[in-house]
Amino acid sequence: MTAQLGTPRGALLPALNFSVTHVGLQTSQIESARREGRQVETTLAATRIVLLALNAVGGMREVSQMKDFFNWPTWQAPGIPKPSHEWTAIFGTETRAFEGLHGDAPAGGQPTIIRNSDHTRVTDAMWQMLQTQECVVLCTGLAGDPTSAEFGAAAAGGKLQAVLARALFH
Repeated sequence: MTAQLGTPRGALLPALNFSVTHVGLQTSQIESARREGRQVETTLAATRIVLLALNAVGGMREVSQMKDFFNWPTWQAPGIPKPSHEWTAIFGTETRAFEGLHGDAPAGGQPTIIRNSDHTRVTDAMWQMLQTQECVVLCTGLAGDPTSAEFGAAAAGGKLQAVLARALFH
């Protein structure tokens, strides 16, 4: 997917390439604990959540520009990133597609609007997760169309920046 960016925040980014996928994120919530003698076996719950990876078109220079533009904290994967009250992911209910991002305006400024030019439909499983959780993980840090192995290595290596954002349906 490509997106057009309209923002008063400074220099415009030429284009953004969005990859939409879902991953299972481990939470620190305890699902069960069982005692055997002196040991306690603890099982942590796994939460499945939709992740939107905003992959830069181009190389490392473009990745750096995206990191600077969004300025999200480094993601301590596999945990769920810190919530953002600034960003909202917009989804169309008729098309079941990711349509773009809305960034709240800084004091006295204009909001940032990123429109996705290709309204790509999300899978039924992803749509169900979005409707249930009403949030999505947004992340940056990769370029092109990364493989799951490249994405996993970047997440494990602390090379991704991410926030947990509200999902808005219209």
